Amino acid sequence: MKYLFFDIEGACPKLSTIATFGYVLTDENFDLIAREDILMNPNSKYDWYVVKKLLSYTKSQLAKEPTFDFHYDKIKALLEDEDTLVCGFSISNDLKYLNSECKRYDLPSFEFSYMDVQSLIDKVFESKNQIGIERAYDLLEINDEILLHRSDEDAFAAMNVTKKLCSLKSASLSELISLYPCTGKNFSYAHEDCAH
Repeated sequence: MKYLFFDIEGACPKLSTIATFGYVLTDENFDLIAREDILMNPNSKYDWYVVKKLLSYTKSQLAKEPTFDFHYDKIKALLEDEDTLVCGFSISNDLKYLNSECKRYDLPSFEFSYMDVQSLIDKVFESKNQIGIERAYDLLEINDEILLHRSDEDAFAAMNVTKKLCSLKSASLSELISLYPCTGKNFSYAHEDCAH
């Protein structure tokens, strides 16, 4: 089994257009297999706040990149690999972006099961408020620097949190998931959260 941690940075949240798709692929021991930040031309207007505060790349850099449909097959192969569990931190936002872009480019939606790292840490710590990635680092005493809002960095941070949770509970990820249900399924432009 492999684990694919991914994160998306959008150009315009209202339109759900994607600027970057970053991922970290590991084996069951969280040893790195691959890591990449896929840049794309969102082919849309930008939200001013995103440009000012969140975007790790310039609009001119992204304008030179291919659009989402060019990267579709690669992203599909990553997400739909049968031997891979897809993971993300507060993943429903990322799924909204993915499904929206598939619809916009008239492409089939991705079909895969996923695990939400935020839901997992909320349940482990019995938190009534959602735990953000920075607080997760504090709670778990992870000392790595996080470069927030760069997709591959955020994906790496989600992997670090998951790895530390497994270590803390002396359990494999599949054992943790059975103790703290935090999974769902993305299908046909929608997703179904099974983590109630």
